[in-house]
Amino acid sequence: MAMSLTLRGAAALVRPDGNPYERDQALLAYQRDLLAPYGIEVDEDLMKQSRNIGFREMAEELMERCPSPFGTPDLLILAYGLPDRYPLKTVTTRLNALFGGRSRSFALSEQGLRAPFTALRVADAYARSGKAASLALFVCEQTTLPYRDPLVHDTPLLDSAVLLYFDTDTDNDTGARSAFRFRTARAAGVDVPLSDLLADQRPGLPPGLALLVAGPWPPDDQLGGVGLPVHRCQPGGYSTSVWLDLARHHDEWADRYASLVLCDTDPRTGRSQLAVLTNTCAPELREARL
Repeated sequence: MAMSLTLRGAAALVRPDGNPYERDQALLAYQRDLLAPYGIEVDEDLMKQSRNIGFREMAEELMERCPSPFGTPDLLILAYGLPDRYPLKTVTTRLNALFGGRSRSFALSEQGLRAPFTALRVADAYARSGKAASLALFVCEQTTLPYRDPLVHDTPLLDSAVLLYFDTDTDNDTGARSAFRFRTARAAGVDVPLSDLLADQRPGLPPGLALLVAGPWPPDDQLGGVGLPVHRCQPGGYSTSVWLDLARHHDEWADRYASLVLCDTDPRTGRSQLAVLTNTCAPELREARL
């Protein structure tokens, strides 16, 4: 029987502080070799002014913050749109070890803000095939780069991260306060506006009980004609934007909405993404159980 992933616990992290810059000669040499073919010079002064917080540090703090205790996940996925401060270190291996070393663990990148949406699609395929019953999804974003990036430095972006824990245990649904189940994720084609992508999903959403959670990047005119209440995420996140607010508000939203539509548009490519989560403990379902 195919099972669906259901959100059981979440934690959000934003780090406005930072760490002192520590010169790493091997890392600088790697970065110079990487950037030189593109005519880009390493800007060490920029790195000294940055927060110098890596994925591992943020992910480990999230594990301590997550309010819901959970066991070793079958799947552990790290999704990111911007590179880590330490590109030669495998963060998922470290996190897997902290969880007990029994997870399938890997990272998804090179997709911009699409990476977390793709991660959920991949995990859903594992769950439906019976190969995984639980998922720890980390979405990490750090801003210490050896070169100037307009997206990072002119927005400006924050160092932020999210942990979302899903499982397929249907016994947890009854009486749970928050039980948002992953239903689908969709990507718009090139030059397809977000409004068209949303319109395709609108007929399957319960009237008056769906919330549109929009990242900071889509233009307002792409959100107005959908006929859903809109929660707009604050600027400061790229690939973490909608996921930060899902982690912060999923319990609150579970008391009000039967479905969530999370969407964002990548400012670098113009391509939009959405994911739909349905609440197994929606208000009308609770009434039906009484």
